[in-house]
Amino acid sequence: MLGSSGGGEIALHCLGGDGPPLLFVHATGFNARTYGPFIESFLPHFTVWGPDLRAHGWSTPPVDGDYEWTSLAADLLVVVDHLGISAGELDCVGHSVGAATILLADAMRPGLIRRMYGYEPVMWRPGEAFEQGENPLIAGARKRREVFESRAEALERFSARPPFSQCRADALHSYVMHAFEDLDDGTVRLRCRGQHEAETYDGERVSTSDRIAGCKAKVVLGKGMDQGFGNLGEPAAEVLANVKSVSYPDLGHFGPLEAPNRLASDALAALLK
Repeated sequence: MLGSSGGGEIALHCLGGDGPPLLFVHATGFNARTYGPFIESFLPHFTVWGPDLRAHGWSTPPVDGDYEWTSLAADLLVVVDHLGISAGELDCVGHSVGAATILLADAMRPGLIRRMYGYEPVMWRPGEAFEQGENPLIAGARKRREVFESRAEALERFSARPPFSQCRADALHSYVMHAFEDLDDGTVRLRCRGQHEAETYDGERVSTSDRIAGCKAKVVLGKGMDQGFGNLGEPAAEVLANVKSVSYPDLGHFGPLEAPNRLASDALAALLK
């Protein structure tokens, strides 16, 4: 566990592999261990390290209650320093908030990233972000069912409803196995509680493209179909100097769980050049 500037602790997982370090950062509501099939493709080439963002996975909530994404990005710098990765040497993969916070970390430490693959980084053009408390995802997160009788019950429920029903079976299994914690009464509960997920959505308003305009790293950004979330990935792609965009019109926002091999192959092509 590593110390967070927010006063909590950040869990850092070694996800396996053999080779130079690769930083992987997960999406909101997930954690570093929920992407098994996607991560497996990287292990022959890299040692994969994955932190859990504040109040996600095995990390604790911040004592100061700060979930702004610039603060989450500051935690990534703690992780990078712990791993001994110097500026210009960071190879990384991120999904959603994970991709956005990696880019924000580079803005805080210019030149940090060497090569990156990001799937749908949630980033806004200046002036387009939701005002505090107005992100429509907040209400749904607060109502989210957190407790199930078993992981088997959760798996059955999720496999029947989008967006998880669009995920590959083994990827959904990986998510369910690691997204829940065991309670004393035999039930299981989501490690990322609904209120903390809501606060993370609220914190995205600071994730704006003007902050990352100075990034010179080689970046490949993936974008799936528009499922009502707007222009995910586009604001970041518009300002990055050395970016390539890849479109996946048959995939949704959970692309790394829907087509883990395909996306990992594209990521490796970007990282191993």
